[in-house]
Amino acid sequence: MSKMLYTRLSILVILLVFITTSIYGQSDSKDKKNPLAGLPFKERLFLGGDFGLSFGTTTYIRIAPLVGYRVNPDFSVGVSPSYQYWKVNTPTDSFDQSVYGGSTFARYFLFESIFIQSEFEVLNLEARTRDNESLLDRRVNVPMFFVGAGYSQRTANGSGFFIGAFYDLIQDPNSPYRDDLTFRMGGFIGL
Repeated sequence: MSKMLYTRLSILVILLVFITTSIYGQSDSKDKKNPLAGLPFKERLFLGGDFGLSFGTTTYIRIAPLVGYRVNPDFSVGVSPSYQYWKVNTPTDSFDQSVYGGSTFARYFLFESIFIQSEFEVLNLEARTRDNESLLDRRVNVPMFFVGAGYSQRTANGSGFFIGAFYDLIQDPNSPYRDDLTFRMGGFIGL
């Protein structure tokens, strides 16, 4: 896919998240009582994130804080900047790099603890690209569009933890996620 198509897809996903939030929030307040409807903006926010660690031949560190907004008890949206560090040291390959990025997500609880989620993420990383006859390491932006489901244990004040499995619909060849499914776990606290 071309860079222009990625940009258009990014804008489309972000618009869909905000349109869905607006429509869902309006219909929810008319059709049934939303216990969050009278709360100030700050009290609908929650903070959290996920992290990952792996040491050995491959060292991997991921830090991804998040800020979310509870539209109602079952639907939330948010953003998450991220940083990843990779270091590979094998007899045939050795490299290290920092990966920067961010994502926006929409999460809907089907049941008390089961949710579905869509997430659009863009990461900036070093990738090997072909320039005429030579291979060059360049920083590139890599888009991913995850869809998936998970389990979350929540408290009444909006705190808890989650674990989920997500599939990348874009499958960019430069994606650092090599498997079909990406697993994430993390926590969050209500403000």
